[in-house]
Amino acid sequence: MNKKAALNFFSEWAEFFSLVLLFIGIFIGIISPSAAITYLVAIFAGFFAGRLLYERKEKLKAPYLLIIIGFIMGYVIGTFYGDRRITFILFLIGTALGYFLFDKKIIKDIFL
Repeated sequence: MNKKAALNFFSEWAEFFSLVLLFIGIFIGIISPSAAITYLVAIFAGFFAGRLLYERKEKLKAPYLLIIIGFIMGYVIGTFYGDRRITFILFLIGTALGYFLFDKKIIKDIFL
């Protein structure tokens, strides 16, 4: 097997998951039945992205940013209801809100 053509999962895992989440985002955007649901999903996805960024604030963030960007790109591409700009802005607001709430210890995370 040609080693140059082989997928090295350990060095390219972020790109792989970014691509997977791109397609998942497209699928979730397609099945969203209305603009209100599209906007709510964008806010909640942003909230979870803010939590992930807060969790990784002291560690390597670039791969996780790539994964988050992959998801939101897919989600915005897949949305048919609602304005795509508003969807993206609500995602950013959800991300900032999630990060802020975890940073100020208003919401605490419990690892089981």
